[in-house]
Amino acid sequence: MKKKGILQSFIIKEPLDIDYENDTIDEIVEKVEYAIEQHASFLKVIPAEIIQEQEELNKTRRWEY
Repeated sequence: MKKKGILQSFIIKEPLDIDYENDTIDEIVEKVEYAIEQHASFLKVIPAEIIQEQEELNKTRRWEY
C-alpha cells in the first residue's frame, strides 16, 4: 500500500545462512521466503485494530508542511 507524505523506514536483517552444497533448492527458496516475509505463513488477514494502530503510527511519520 503506497501512501504520500509518509517517512519510510526499513530494517536491515542478518545475512542468510545458506548451505549451497547440502541444501535443496526448495529449502533455499523457503529460507528466502521467510527472510523476505513472503512465505505462506505470513499471508493472513490483518485485523482492523492492527490497521488502526498502523494508521496512528503513520500520523507520527508525516512530514510537517
